[in-house]
Amino acid sequence: MPIAPHIALVRLRAELALVTRLNAGYGFADGRVPGETYLSDAAARERLSRSALRPQDTHADQHQELTAAVTAAEDAWPDDGTPLTVLCDRFDLDAGERALLEIVICYQLDRDVRSLCNGLASGRGAGLYGDVCTELAPELSDTSELLRITHSAGRLRRGGLLELTDSDGHPAASELSCSRHILDWLLGDTRISAPLDAIASVFDASEASSVFLPASVVAAADAAVERLTGNAAMLIQGPGGSGKRALARHLASKLGKPLLVANLGDARPHLALVLREARMRGAVVYLSHAEAFAGSEGMLDRAAVYAIDHYPGRVIISTRSAGRQSLPISRPFQLLRMPQPDVHTRTGAWSAALANLGDSHELGEEAAGSLATRYVIGAGVITDVIAEASAFAAAAAVPVHQQHIEEAIGRQLSIELGSFGRLVTRRASFSEMVLPADVIEVLHSIIAMVSERTKILEGWGYARHLGINRGVSALFSGEPGTGKTMAATVISSELGLELMRIDLSAVVSKWVGETEKHLAKIFDEAQNANAMLLFDEADSLFGKRTEAKSAQDRYANLEVNYVLQRMETFDGICILTTNMENAIDPAFLRRLNFRVRFPEPEVEERVELWQRLLPPDTNIGDDADFQKLADRFEMSGGHIRNAIVRAAVIAAREGRSMQGRDLLHGAHLEYEELGKVMPSFE
Repeated sequence: MPIAPHIALVRLRAELALVTRLNAGYGFADGRVPGETYLSDAAARERLSRSALRPQDTHADQHQELTAAVTAAEDAWPDDGTPLTVLCDRFDLDAGERALLEIVICYQLDRDVRSLCNGLASGRGAGLYGDVCTELAPELSDTSELLRITHSAGRLRRGGLLELTDSDGHPAASELSCSRHILDWLLGDTRISAPLDAIASVFDASEASSVFLPASVVAAADAAVERLTGNAAMLIQGPGGSGKRALARHLASKLGKPLLVANLGDARPHLALVLREARMRGAVVYLSHAEAFAGSEGMLDRAAVYAIDHYPGRVIISTRSAGRQSLPISRPFQLLRMPQPDVHTRTGAWSAALANLGDSHELGEEAAGSLATRYVIGAGVITDVIAEASAFAAAAAVPVHQQHIEEAIGRQLSIELGSFGRLVTRRASFSEMVLPADVIEVLHSIIAMVSERTKILEGWGYARHLGINRGVSALFSGEPGTGKTMAATVISSELGLELMRIDLSAVVSKWVGETEKHLAKIFDEAQNANAMLLFDEADSLFGKRTEAKSAQDRYANLEVNYVLQRMETFDGICILTTNMENAIDPAFLRRLNFRVRFPEPEVEERVELWQRLLPPDTNIGDDADFQKLADRFEMSGGHIRNAIVRAAVIAAREGRSMQGRDLLHGAHLEYEELGKVMPSFE
């Protein structure tokens, strides 16, 4: 057993304490004495036993023998640090704290120590009591020292090493114990116990990360380690998936320590256990998502802040928030920034990740550059994508190919907006759209700007020279049903991106500041997930600012100003649709890359819409006069679709297949709802 020397010493001291009592005459029944309670004060013992038939010095030889054995065990203490000695060193315990922790651990691990201590408990139930410990170690002989060591703010209890159950309000008579997990670790079991096993993981100092890190970031990290003094923390700031955890592993490796990783959002309720686990292992703590200090309700979690402030070990914290340059903690910290991954960084990350696959993939030499140009994601996400694609390919017993990677990217970049939006699953294509040639040309230009923005902004230097960000925005205006939303699905389909339709009714709140908070979540999630945003009826949110004549006007203007700022910094694709272009704030129009007007379809276009929107399985043949329908009913594509559905309902209700007359009837009904009355559909 790795802590056998400690058990042997504590057992000898417990035997010596028991023999000391026997040598003082206790343990010999005398009917004239009310009880056998042992008194540590020698004068009190002498007065109480003066009239008792209690023999003295009956175990003098044993007492002398055990005293010599204890001295010999202390002199023969092993030079190499035992696990318990290492634990005490890592928690910076003094002599008294070490002695008490040693007794508690040995009591729980050794049956003989338990039997001896239970015998010293003076008739109380089985358990290790604080006042018994004062007889086993000279460092604890003073009761005031025991009270100091067992205080709730002391190193043992604050560090989670000692658990105390008070007995009738007398701390010296309290039962002492320690966590099962500490016992397991001392005996060589290095697994993380519940509940931390689900939220934390440990990386060895020699275990290199496979995530690609730019040379400039590594150099900055190495310099930061050289500047570390005292208990300074480190803050890593960067976008999601940029490799912040890999950088933390590099920092821990430079410090020569293992790294314990946990998400602060998950770990906050168990932060004390996380910190104890890290300190017990001599590890650096890495807490991601520093935003969780504010909690789900936006209120600062002072208990978590206090725990970090008073933790003496090394701490690394990371955040996605680009504007966060401070932490709500009082300890000093150094800031490291992970830049937005440019095309060279992304290419290097893809190359490194694909190289790790060896010959188990079927991607060509140009795959890394192509993927880097198409997907604006960080090195951390790239590594996770390759690992997931490799796992799926291995399960199917095939090499990794492009489809595996694209599917893994879709899963990795899933977006979670809750009630603020929903995923648009219906994907249209250019072949399904009936639009003027100039509108189709603009849609192709939008797609080209997204797919070629790496070349334009980074390769040709437009981002650096003109201060242009990577975001692409467009306003689609036109009457209802002219194809605005459908065009957005075409763009997302061509680019292979998720399209999220934002529910503005859930975004806009009557409470001050809530709308901005909702918008911040939407833009952050969309940017991290590399998704497209679709704001339908955008004039309700992006409307013109007005003169502030009331508090409502002032707060409405604040919302518009905030959206303007986020549009400036948003690196994703944002499509706005509106039926009232004149209602959009002019400042928005200046910031838009494209403004596309979707006109009402002409007669020829309406003929094509009737033909394309009618399902082929209808088999209506020559019975439908599409030219007549297009001439008589001036409707957009959305209303033509509604008319076809009405015609299908009429035919199904009468139990027959659809006829040309049904289309006329459905179109007439739709036209009436538009407020345009036809004399007859005959």
